[in-house]
Amino acid sequence: MSKTKIDYGIDLGTTNSAIASMENGKVKIIKSDRFQKDTTPSCVSYNKKGKTDVGDQAVEVLNDFRNQKNQDPDCEVNDAYAEFKREMGKDHKYQSNRLGRSLTPEELSAEVLKKLRSYVREDKVNAAVITHPAKFEQFQIDATAKAAELAGLHCQLINEPIAASIAYGIEAKNMDGKWIVF
Repeated sequence: MSKTKIDYGIDLGTTNSAIASMENGKVKIIKSDRFQKDTTPSCVSYNKKGKTDVGDQAVEVLNDFRNQKNQDPDCEVNDAYAEFKREMGKDHKYQSNRLGRSLTPEELSAEVLKKLRSYVREDKVNAAVITHPAKFEQFQIDATAKAAELAGLHCQLINEPIAASIAYGIEAKNMDGKWIVF
């Protein structure tokens, strides 16, 4: 019998992303596999063999490319991508020389989601709540859902201010009164 309860929350960020779970009523941030950090850089790269790297390794590749570009302005081989979330839902494409095709922001975001999902060792992550910026338009929210689908995740989407208020309320001692989210 498969689980129907969503036990994971994902912050799919422009710069960094994270995954957390609820355990015994407490939020547990799941650490990255390489450096045991709370967040993973939202960066994706492809090596010469087409292997995908996500996170810190991809940032290293991107920084190496930027250093090469400073030394040789004509250097054009770059298969490392960051800040692609800004283009979610738009027609923007990222050309990959090593893969021989272009990539959408949704495809790159899906790689970040797959990496976050891989940090969970004891459970298969099939579903998650994924946050999106409050200013996202509907087409950008739909693109976030598409990225989750490409990553093999069923998702519920919630905007970040609401997610923050819910997170605050999890450990609040006094639930009387009114909340304002802006």
